[in-house]
Amino acid sequence: MKHSNRKYRIKSKFRFVTFLVIVIGLSMGIFGYITGFDISTALTKPSDEIIIEVAAGETLWNIADRYKSENTDIREAVYLISRVNDISDGYIQEGMMISIPECL
Repeated sequence: MKHSNRKYRIKSKFRFVTFLVIVIGLSMGIFGYITGFDISTALTKPSDEIIIEVAAGETLWNIADRYKSENTDIREAVYLISRVNDISDGYIQEGMMISIPECL
């Protein structure tokens, strides 16, 4: 049985580097997705938060307006509250417990 001593030569360094970047990026993305490292914890687990119970007739906009600082845009406050509480449709109901991040 003969062993080939064939040597490989890179014809285009640009194509080779592009291939490596794509393979490494995909590998990191797949690894992050499988292990859960792709999930940001900065907004999902705030260190200092206020927890409130939603009263009848309250909306995210009312709550955001009540707890946001003067220099925070209300749209940003609604977005942050929705993101922290995993509220994708903007729907809240009476009795829900909502975390208000201190960064508002």
